[in-house]
Amino acid sequence: MELIADQPRLPQKIYFVLLPEKTMGEVHNLFFRDPHPTDVISFDYGEILICPSVAEKEARQRSIAVLKEVLLYGIHGMLHLCGMDDSKEEERKRMEQVQESILEKIWEKLQSTAFHG
Repeated sequence: MELIADQPRLPQKIYFVLLPEKTMGEVHNLFFRDPHPTDVISFDYGEILICPSVAEKEARQRSIAVLKEVLLYGIHGMLHLCGMDDSKEEERKRMEQVQESILEKIWEKLQSTAFHG
């Protein structure tokens, strides 16, 4: 599956950081001038910020496991690092298709191995 035309230049290390709503709102405001906490923010140098409490609320609304929602945010952040963008409608739809496909494969694998050692 080709994500982008050019080879992405991924950072050498990728960090997933879980932040409380207050801190996520502060970061969101600092970089995007929006004081509301958001689900995920990724930075080109390899840091992916995830807000578990936002994931918990979204998961409840979507009737899915919180872990699955958090995984979705991590995948979304990784796709941004690979060069995908969701600022335009067509790009957003493509990114959603790719992330859902990846999420389902990971989730299926987790479900098949999580309790079977």
